[in-house]
Amino acid sequence: MSEAGIVARYPADAQKADGLRAAAGLILSGGPFLVVTPHPVIAVPLGSVAALFLVFALRTLARQFETIQVDKAGLQVTGLWRRRIGWDDLEKVSLKYYSTKRDRSGGWMRLVLAGAGRRVALESQLEGFDAIAARVAEAVLARGLVLDKASRENFLALGHYLPGDD
Repeated sequence: MSEAGIVARYPADAQKADGLRAAAGLILSGGPFLVVTPHPVIAVPLGSVAALFLVFALRTLARQFETIQVDKAGLQVTGLWRRRIGWDDLEKVSLKYYSTKRDRSGGWMRLVLAGAGRRVALESQLEGFDAIAARVAEAVLARGLVLDKASRENFLALGHYLPGDD
């Protein structure tokens, strides 16, 4: 594993866009409660949607304070909460692609690392995501971890071949 460290953050533009989406969702789903008292048949689903947008807004807010640091020892996320997974503790890795279009031309990736009772999830909008994925691929090879077929194919799409047992 190379010696140089990586420091990454989620870009401000992406966070601003997510914040606007969260605000719009909260206004559209929670706004009616400020004007009228909806019937329970309407209030329950509308309130549930508002709760989802609130969680999305809080997650977006938390990401504004996050910094991801990768070094020869592992990966650390600092911000409102601190999480660290050492490469020696790495037990499970998955890399999933979520398409936003039928032709799969648009979408994002989500990289999840787990080990020693901790879990870290990173999305591809993160600046430096490809370099972080490369470091994770090195750690997967060094630890001899076996990934599911979809994760191996997604790492391959980023230029990192990881062998499997199927």
